[in-house]
Amino acid sequence: MAEFPDILHSWQNFYFMAGGAAATLIGLMFVALSLGMHLVNKVTEENFRIFAAPSIYYFVSALLICCVMLVPTFTPRELALIVLFGAVVGLIVTIPRVWKLVQAARKHQDFNFWDWLTQIIFPVLSYVLFGAGGLCLFIDQWSLGIVAVWLATVLLLLAAIANTWSLVLWIIEQNRD
Repeated sequence: MAEFPDILHSWQNFYFMAGGAAATLIGLMFVALSLGMHLVNKVTEENFRIFAAPSIYYFVSALLICCVMLVPTFTPRELALIVLFGAVVGLIVTIPRVWKLVQAARKHQDFNFWDWLTQIIFPVLSYVLFGAGGLCLFIDQWSLGIVAVWLATVLLLLAAIANTWSLVLWIIEQNRD
């Protein structure tokens, strides 16, 4: 059986790529937000925050988990505790935001299946998977834990990208009006 540092090292390219993508998309998100700031008024401010804040949070979460997964000196238990902490914080922050999105979706009746999947299910599932991955790392199921963290990272990036795309479409729609 391979040693933990070897297993972790084999995932290094993925976490460099995902972290780089998250960092780049955070920058692009700020560009998109600055382009749409003139559209924010008393009427649109709440919707703008509902869609903008989760995207930033998901991109930053993905970037942070990538940074954590690239630290070569963590033991499985240390990594497990950090990932578990991130999962708990992620759920505490995400659940109220997801609830606001659910309320907005019910109010406007404009969410399709993809919106529900990427903006509601993926974010919550991501943090649950981070928790499962942390638990697996803690009980020495390293491969399973690392795969859970990988899947959570991918789903979180997809959620952030989809949420950002919804925001961009909203900005375009507001420009037409």
